[in-house]
Amino acid sequence: LQRELLQERTKVRALSEELENPMNVHRWRKLEGSDPATFELVQKIHILQKRLIEKSDEVVDKEMLIKHKEKLYFELKNILARQPGPEVAEQLSVY
Repeated sequence: LQRELLQERTKVRALSEELENPMNVHRWRKLEGSDPATFELVQKIHILQKRLIEKSDEVVDKEMLIKHKEKLYFELKNILARQPGPEVAEQLSVY
């Protein structure tokens, strides 16, 4: 029993010394995150997708505004086409 106790104490001392002065540096790994770059890329993808959705909405709004302005332009163009021009005013002043 004493011998087993002595062996265990020797093991404990050896392991304690190895913890204080590690010989095998590659034995421990960081467990903080396996691949932080992947997580950052996923976050960036989400941010870019949100921006894309916002920009797409802006484009749709601007296209609707352009269609409305084009419709207004063609209506005004038709109204002006029906208006008498300066030649008619000259002819009226002659008579």
